[in-house]
Amino acid sequence: MDKLMKTAVRTLLFVIAACLLVWAVLPEWRIVSQGLLLGAAGGSMNAFLLKRRVELVTMSAAGGGSRKMGLGLGSRIATVLLVAIIAYRFPEEFSMPAALAGCMIMPFILLVAAFIHNKQKH
Repeated sequence: MDKLMKTAVRTLLFVIAACLLVWAVLPEWRIVSQGLLLGAAGGSMNAFLLKRRVELVTMSAAGGGSRKMGLGLGSRIATVLLVAIIAYRFPEEFSMPAALAGCMIMPFILLVAAFIHNKQKH
């Protein structure tokens, strides 16, 4: 899982760099790139929350810890809701569709990274 997260974070940094480049070069696309950046931040936070939750479940299944109840799905939904609220509150700064699409960048990157990692193993 750590190797996948490192690959995904590295790829996300390239996406963020591309968004910053678009923001700097194309002023008419600034709102869209800022929305993508906001969504990418929320999506990466969700990925780290999910990674932590998977580690807790793994430790619990291995018998190394007690079962912890929490708000796993709730916290991830709240993160996306926070991104949507920020984009809704500041429409002159962030594009709502771009912010919501940006929330899905990290899960897509993780899916592709896992697929490539599994293909290389076999």
